[in-house]
Amino acid sequence: MTYLKFNTNILLRENDICLRGVFMARRIKIKVIDKDKDLNLRLPSIPFWLITSMCSLAFTFKPFLLKYVDDLDEEARAVLKELDYKSIKEVFDILRSNGQFDLVDISSGDGTEVKVSIL
Repeated sequence: MTYLKFNTNILLRENDICLRGVFMARRIKIKVIDKDKDLNLRLPSIPFWLITSMCSLAFTFKPFLLKYVDDLDEEARAVLKELDYKSIKEVFDILRSNGQFDLVDISSGDGTEVKVSIL
């Protein structure tokens, strides 16, 4: 593994930098606060590798789910047939390549706040 050293004495792996010089994002963080319903959901930052691994595991069970589960309505069944691991991974790769940014940042006057950050 190749490391790059900058003047700030921070070691970065070579694959952490995309072609535009923007650092690749590694995690997603979700925060939902609703004062009316006393909801305060602050998820810790979740690494993209963990999300893609869980998606890969879930897609191994997809054929069994479509074959043996009778409670699925037709709309959910159609969506499951169309989803594949390659498209989900592509979405996360695009999110990673854009560096750090706030994907969703919504605040209202009544204290409701939703924030999804790519870190």
